[in-house]
Amino acid sequence: MNRSLMKAIFELNPGMFKDTISEEAKYADIEDYEHTSLYFSLLGIFVSGVIAGLIPVSLQIKAGIFIGLGSIAYFFTPYITISLLAQKRKNEMERVLPDALMLISTNLKSGSSINRAFLISARDEFGPLADELRKTAIEISGGKSVTDSLDSMRGRVKSELFADTLKVLSDALESGGNTADLLDSSADDIRSSLELRQEIQSSIRMYVIFILMAAVVGAPVLFSITVYMSETTTQMWEQTNMQDANQFASGGSQGMSFSQPDVNTDFLTFFSIAALTISNSFAGLIISQIKNGNIREGAKYIPFTVMISIVIFLGVNTAVTAALG
Repeated sequence: MNRSLMKAIFELNPGMFKDTISEEAKYADIEDYEHTSLYFSLLGIFVSGVIAGLIPVSLQIKAGIFIGLGSIAYFFTPYITISLLAQKRKNEMERVLPDALMLISTNLKSGSSINRAFLISARDEFGPLADELRKTAIEISGGKSVTDSLDSMRGRVKSELFADTLKVLSDALESGGNTADLLDSSADDIRSSLELRQEIQSSIRMYVIFILMAAVVGAPVLFSITVYMSETTTQMWEQTNMQDANQFASGGSQGMSFSQPDVNTDFLTFFSIAALTISNSFAGLIISQIKNGNIREGAKYIPFTVMISIVIFLGVNTAVTAALG
């Protein structure tokens, strides 16, 4: 599809959505975000259609599910995907930040200027951080002040740790302090902070496993057994001669009588899948909040937890039906 056409289609979206995508794309270092956003929107609609087609319900309900999921996926799929790319970029930069600061400090001690130190320290193994160092060094060499260049660099990365480090570096350069020693100290503090973060993640692993077992395994098994019991009970009522049963219950006279219950097993299946989708979506968000301290990264867990739980639900239901007949 023509890029200008895709950009024109993107401009038809609400202003808040366009501003949000533009901001997250800046943090993810995505320049052609209009094309990327529309691509993921179409992908989300396609996946919504596949999910709606696989759910064993009537055609009308499938159409309603597709419209609802497709509308949500159109806006949330590009936002979540681009946000996760920005988060991944941030994590990569924070991981190598201590080593980069140590290298910059070494170059400053050898007599290099700040822009020269940034340029020499921009090694390929630093990934996206190397690109930011090169870009900042070029801005300083082009006549932009060091403070403004560091502020621009801070605005392109959505990381409080990274922003605080650059703020300290900017203040040190303005005050004329010992920048090299300050960078060494900052690198040690950041490394200790990252190690502490890993220890915390290890200590909460049992909570994560418990949530996964309850949402991904336990809930589908219970729902599948419930649906099977409802289907079996409905079949038993259908095979029962209601006239003979009422005559037996009333002893041949007017009295107690039975009536066949109206149980919609298709609705129970749809409700089970919907409940599993919602519960596992929140399970992914809770896991992300526990592990990473933010909900946004939980979006990458949702497709896997939802898919696995639905597969277990359908598999257990089929196995129980085959085993018990």
